[in-house]
Amino acid sequence: MNEDQTTDRIQIDYTLAVYGHSVDCGNVEGVVSVFMPDGRLDLSRGTKFAGRDAIRAFYSVVIGPNRPDGPLPLLRHNLTTSQVEFVDTDTARSRTCFMSLTPYGLDTAGRYIDTFKRLGARWLIADRSIVVEWYGSPSWYESVRLKSGPKSES
Repeated sequence: MNEDQTTDRIQIDYTLAVYGHSVDCGNVEGVVSVFMPDGRLDLSRGTKFAGRDAIRAFYSVVIGPNRPDGPLPLLRHNLTTSQVEFVDTDTARSRTCFMSLTPYGLDTAGRYIDTFKRLGARWLIADRSIVVEWYGSPSWYESVRLKSGPKSES
């Protein structure tokens, strides 16, 4: 990794952190801000969203202030192992493991599989697949199952 890639890696880590903190705090606009304008989101069960408006609509129902099932419970995303590989000067791919904690305890574990693109000085998510590999029962994830929200744009 060269010096420029070290700086780029710090920016990618920042983007990952903004996403996690924004989800945990119910900050839909913070979540949307880490995606490219034409960014894509693919959930474990095959639901897909394309563009910031579709991503915003999905997260508004899941974590937003007007969630149909009440206020967002305590939610904390913990990012663990992350591997970033640079494709070229403006594109990187990463795999990042996560665990989510809720009042139930360890709630969810899985991976984010991302493609990042440079937009000005920032690195934003161009494509994200959320792969949930495990969830507890009962759990917040189980109650939501990431099934809330508008129909996907396949």
